[in-house]
Amino acid sequence: MILTLNTWLDLLSKEAPDELNRVSRQVDPANFESAAIVDGLERKGRFPAVLFEKVTDVKGRATSCRILNNTFGTFRKIGLALGINSDKRMELLELILKKSSEGFSPNRIRLKEAPVRGFLHKGGGVDLSRLPLVRHTELDGGPYFTPVVVSRDPHGRYNVSWNRMQYLDERHLAIYMSPRHLWSYFAAQEAEGKDLPIAVVLGHHPAFHLTGSMLVPIGLDEYAATGGVMGHGLRLVSSETWGEDFWIPADAEIVLEGRILARRRCVEGPFGEFTGYTGAQRLSWVVEVDAVYGRENPTIIDIFPCKTEHINAHLPIEASIYSRAREAVPGIVKTCWVGSGGPFNLIISLNKKTEGEPMRAAMAAMSASNFIKHVIVVDSDVDPENKAEVMWALASRVQADQDVTILKNLQGQVLDPSLRHEIKSSGMIIDATLPLDRPFPQRGEVPEEIRKKINLSEYLEG
Repeated sequence: MILTLNTWLDLLSKEAPDELNRVSRQVDPANFESAAIVDGLERKGRFPAVLFEKVTDVKGRATSCRILNNTFGTFRKIGLALGINSDKRMELLELILKKSSEGFSPNRIRLKEAPVRGFLHKGGGVDLSRLPLVRHTELDGGPYFTPVVVSRDPHGRYNVSWNRMQYLDERHLAIYMSPRHLWSYFAAQEAEGKDLPIAVVLGHHPAFHLTGSMLVPIGLDEYAATGGVMGHGLRLVSSETWGEDFWIPADAEIVLEGRILARRRCVEGPFGEFTGYTGAQRLSWVVEVDAVYGRENPTIIDIFPCKTEHINAHLPIEASIYSRAREAVPGIVKTCWVGSGGPFNLIISLNKKTEGEPMRAAMAAMSASNFIKHVIVVDSDVDPENKAEVMWALASRVQADQDVTILKNLQGQVLDPSLRHEIKSSGMIIDATLPLDRPFPQRGEVPEEIRKKINLSEYLEG
């Protein structure tokens, strides 16, 4: 079966109907209305996907589009996107790693077979104000898309990344780029005075979007990695602007074809970040849109920033960090980054065999991503997803002068609001594991064989 956003919505309705809410009343996303509804649900501890069936465009006019929020609000929805009915975080991490490493070569189809070519506006017919864009947080510099951006290097490798885009006018968007693959492709083009062609995917199957946050090695084509995550070769169609020099996801909901303009900058932001804070205005880059096309009555996936969905959507990054750390120290049992209590914290549980393993595991994780600033390493008897257990280990197994290591002059994450330098940061590693080179008290527990034998329902009423 070809995976599309609609097939996922159908699966969600069938397997987890409580995970999908439909809003039939018209809302104005550019005036915070869709964001306020999703925020209201989160404040009640609820994280269903919310499908807004009637939304207005930037200027308040009715559109034929829909908006989907909280696609990644719970691990169960992510599990269904990956083909399993599970909400177990470590199971999902392992599955993401397995699927992305398999890869599937994309399949190129003919133009008339591509659902994404249901309508087409190009050149002077492009008017981005006719699309619904969202203001999420109070200080947002304008309405935004939160899409996946496809780019291509001169050797043919495709890159898939999540990049926010702010509405500027009918043909222009501002784009923020972290210093990774897309940024490096653009820098190389700009050095030659050339624009960088991109395709902006506003909606697709959630597995496609998850690939946008994976730390895929620079040598692996991300269209192939996307096929692995989706379980079949990604269907592609030639682009409207560049023909067979640039291939586009054929089953997307809406695609904007355009160029990141060389030697052009603009003020972008503020914008609500995954850190939970409003990020500063920045000097960012300008995209000129040459063509807009998509399905009839398309659905745009919007990521709700500053909140749970924004963090959960980074789960593939944690999978990559977990993989790198486990390569260095095979005794790693679990990691917890998504859900660690802060976007720059990582907790590692470890079957410790020798002294020094906690430090090596922590350093491997920190080298995998500049998202990681603080690492706490605990033993395998402590669940890293249980913050009370982690704090107990921190309280009872750590002496600060012996077990806390401060690292200076690290490359930080530019979205970290605590930075005092543009990108230079510091880090901390806390070894909260039991020592192997001296005696240490044993945990006070009921004997395990007795615990396993006792069935509480046989002894207790209700």
